[in-house]
Amino acid sequence: MVKHRYMKLRERFKLLAPCGIDCGICELYLCRDDQALMDSLVSRGIKAEDLPCPGCRAVKGRCPVLPSVCQTYLCVKSQHLDYCFECDSFPCLKLHPAADRAAILPHNLKIYNLCQLQNLGPEEFIERAKENKRRYYEGKMRVGQGPELD
Repeated sequence: MVKHRYMKLRERFKLLAPCGIDCGICELYLCRDDQALMDSLVSRGIKAEDLPCPGCRAVKGRCPVLPSVCQTYLCVKSQHLDYCFECDSFPCLKLHPAADRAAILPHNLKIYNLCQLQNLGPEEFIERAKENKRRYYEGKMRVGQGPELD
């Protein structure tokens, strides 16, 4: 039982991108178990042969929705780091939030996620991943006060 949990966690760690995005809760990864989601992604222009995405570490920064290799991934790897928060320049402009499609993309959570990874460690971060997705991707925000929680 312990060995199985360890192996499962080790596989899950591989789904934590260097930039803080949790590939394990991304639609591009989750479509592996959901044909309707797979069909929806393909209908939005993502190539079926690129799905499901195994996570950016597995494809060396080549996410199916990016036109080229992720520059943040290349930066982290060139410095022989695992996560951006380990860099002396953290946070840098590569992690800058964006307004473009902010309601549907996880990119504005990068710095938050990296701080959580740094403070909690990967295991606790993973334990909280589904709750964080529900709370921060789909909830409403009050300016200056953060998310409106139940």
